[in-house]
Amino acid sequence: MSELKGRAVLVTGASSGIGRSIAVELARAGADLWLVGRSRAELDATARMIDAAGGPAARAAVIDLAERGPLAELIAEIGRTHPHLFAVVGNAGVMHPEPILSGTVERWQSMFDINVMAMLEGCKAAVEVMRAQGKPGHLINIGSVQARFEVPGVYGITKRAVEAIGESLRDELERDDIRVCTIVPGGFATQLARGLRPEELSGLADLAERKGITLSGEGSEQVMSDPQHIADMVRYVLGRPIELNIQEIVMRPPVSLKA
Repeated sequence: MSELKGRAVLVTGASSGIGRSIAVELARAGADLWLVGRSRAELDATARMIDAAGGPAARAAVIDLAERGPLAELIAEIGRTHPHLFAVVGNAGVMHPEPILSGTVERWQSMFDINVMAMLEGCKAAVEVMRAQGKPGHLINIGSVQARFEVPGVYGITKRAVEAIGESLRDELERDDIRVCTIVPGGFATQLARGLRPEELSGLADLAERKGITLSGEGSEQVMSDPQHIADMVRYVLGRPIELNIQEIVMRPPVSLKA
């Protein structure tokens, strides 16, 4: 398939999990990929997967998204060197799900820097390029079902901000051929768990066992789904006519690990 041939797509958090799956899937559709992440080795691994999938050669940029400036500069550079920036997928995220009173300012700051500020920076830079090029484009931002919890914690608060960013941008871009979609996943196998403390991982395992599921065993897909499903949905959204605004999609496996 080549429905995205000749169109540039940037994916943040492309070094693993959901971002990697999205990048490889869009490459299968013919897109020219720019991969953003913190690990050169893992970005190179994603680029090799794209090559194996038959996609165009991907470009990789090692960026610390907590630092303001480099992401916007990369997006502007894409606008100068590629005729059509078609989509920016804001997928990168950091999760520290502890209660507020056991958290730290440093961990809160890391979540706001990457989950919120980097997304705002990327979206604004993308809109500037898309408007200058005068061609249709998409902003796809990855939220979390934790934003919908009655007690979301700081991580969930940052993901509520992601949803608010989408709502605000849709209002500001009504007269542009730029669509904004927020995908809200819950329970997907990603590298977000690297930010969990041992007691938090143990708590998730206990919740799964109460429902008769072992996280590393048979049936684990009922609580921890394959990121490929999100990648398929991103490709679907990008394939819709630009006059259709798919505002929000909630995706989760059938069994919740919420206590």
